[in-house]
Amino acid sequence: MSGRTGAPAVAEPRGTAGWIDALHRIVPTPDRYVRFDTERDSALAIMRCSPDVLDQLMRAGLRHRTEGGRVLFDDSDIRNVAAASGSGGSVLELVQRYLFRFAVSKPAEWIDERAWAIRNLGACPGVTDCREPWEFAPLAAEDFAGRSRDERTVTDGAVDASGASVDGYPPLAEFSATVRTVGAVRTVRDQLVRDAFHESLDEMRTGRMYYQAMPPALRNDPVAARANGTANCISVSLHLERVFTEAGLEARSRKGYLMGILGSDHSWVEVREDGEWKVVDPVFALLGLRQGASEEFVEFCLGSVSNRLVPCDCPADLETVRHTHRQSPAPTRNVVLVKPLKEIPS
Repeated sequence: MSGRTGAPAVAEPRGTAGWIDALHRIVPTPDRYVRFDTERDSALAIMRCSPDVLDQLMRAGLRHRTEGGRVLFDDSDIRNVAAASGSGGSVLELVQRYLFRFAVSKPAEWIDERAWAIRNLGACPGVTDCREPWEFAPLAAEDFAGRSRDERTVTDGAVDASGASVDGYPPLAEFSATVRTVGAVRTVRDQLVRDAFHESLDEMRTGRMYYQAMPPALRNDPVAARANGTANCISVSLHLERVFTEAGLEARSRKGYLMGILGSDHSWVEVREDGEWKVVDPVFALLGLRQGASEEFVEFCLGSVSNRLVPCDCPADLETVRHTHRQSPAPTRNVVLVKPLKEIPS
């Protein structure tokens, strides 16, 4: 799963030592996947630390490159150090904490009807006036018995973001909609699926597979990700999809939105059993456990549909927002903004 939000703020309760320790604990992205495409201001917006902390991280070995007076970082390095920092204020820490508060609530709150206003803002790093084409993955809320309306796409750069930024970059494209969601309790019976779910969850809980952000080329290659000892929602979904289909099961990976006080892109895998698609999501279980969820929530993640998920018509290895330069894929950043609504759209 990735999370992005707006303006930076300083939050460093563990101090500089916590940041340096995080740098040495994360699993480095193999050099062939490293992309120096994150500018200093963007790194600070993601990490929400002081410039002095970033300087000390650079001296301690944080990978960076200087080009024409600009200092550039690898996006995954920045996000992983921030998430492991224990600062309490980095973007990924905030997103995980606020998104998974619901996991410790009563089970009825995992499936009751909800309504959300969603905005997916896209930015083109380094090109603030880019007018090249954008594409957003279409919603498929009805696949989970939900409904969407008032869908709107703006791709001419005239986005009214009300002060929001995308990792420090101005948003140039926007998809918005109002969505109704409803969950469902389902249980996977197939023992192979159950065993694979628990094996994947145990790998991440024990650190045999280190849960962290990865660049697209690595996370979209589950074999390479596992060889690197790393996992995230995309690589895990693609890995499990392969395991299930090779066993002769009907399975598909899925990309969509995770809704809460904040929002995020998220990926999971679905298995068809008893004539219905069942969600299999060990990463959802892992992040719930990190917020204090029970084993009942873990079982919920093995088949059930959460009212916090809005599926798109999009597999795990495609992005919810895509951007091209002269018909070639271009670097893209996005932030998902969510507003819970009191009224349920009809």
